[in-house]
Amino acid sequence: MKKRLMSFKTFRYTAVCLSAFFMASLVIGTTVTEVLAKDGKAVYEDHCISCHGANGDGNGAGAPDLLIKPRNFTLGVYKFKSTMGNSIPTDADLKKSIHNGLHGSSMPNFRLLTDAEKDALVTYIKSFSQRFTKEQPGKAYAAPKIPGFVGTADSMKKGEQIFAKKCQMCHGTKENIPDVKFALMWPGDKGCSDMIRPADFTGGAIKRGVKVEDIYMSITAGVENTPMIAFANQLSEDDRWNLVSYILDFMGKGGK
Repeated sequence: MKKRLMSFKTFRYTAVCLSAFFMASLVIGTTVTEVLAKDGKAVYEDHCISCHGANGDGNGAGAPDLLIKPRNFTLGVYKFKSTMGNSIPTDADLKKSIHNGLHGSSMPNFRLLTDAEKDALVTYIKSFSQRFTKEQPGKAYAAPKIPGFVGTADSMKKGEQIFAKKCQMCHGTKENIPDVKFALMWPGDKGCSDMIRPADFTGGAIKRGVKVEDIYMSITAGVENTPMIAFANQLSEDDRWNLVSYILDFMGKGGK
């Protein structure tokens, strides 16, 4: 009986300690987030506010002069991410866009920022939209692994056939790049003056990035809130990689 009583006391003591630990963890976690947001605000005001605005709505002082309008962070909608469907992006997705910039737009890369500064900036940017407090990032596409056949003549030929059926209408051909542009609508039927043009592959890169994997991910995941749909369920994995082979050739980077 005495042994059982001692066990109960030990259990009660352990439970109290664990409760205190978890409560402290929550407080510390909140503090860390607040500190990151504060640090991120300083980075934002140094590097981002002139385009994206003090309220994160894309209406900075320099925005009217830009052909491609700055992202409106208050909506929590991002074009380039690894998550499926309309899910919010991961922190890694946002950090990648900050690190690499967006080729062909006014968004430069910020590789000179430290990792800590980029992490803090991500935390602050997320604070502009309630989506990041109400939602969690959805399932992400698997990280791409480049097959050995990418860039071969056979793969490029197969990719060219797919491109003619699925992509040529918007992206044109090597000889003829059409002057196509689309007006965008934000969620909730909010109109905007933003226009988007299909990627011009003759420029040698796409907005998502300059790596082979970036081309594959744009085909697989699409570009949210644009006419560029996700082809993950429309094309097999091999077909998507064959399409990458042809796009690389289109860019002047193909051939093995």
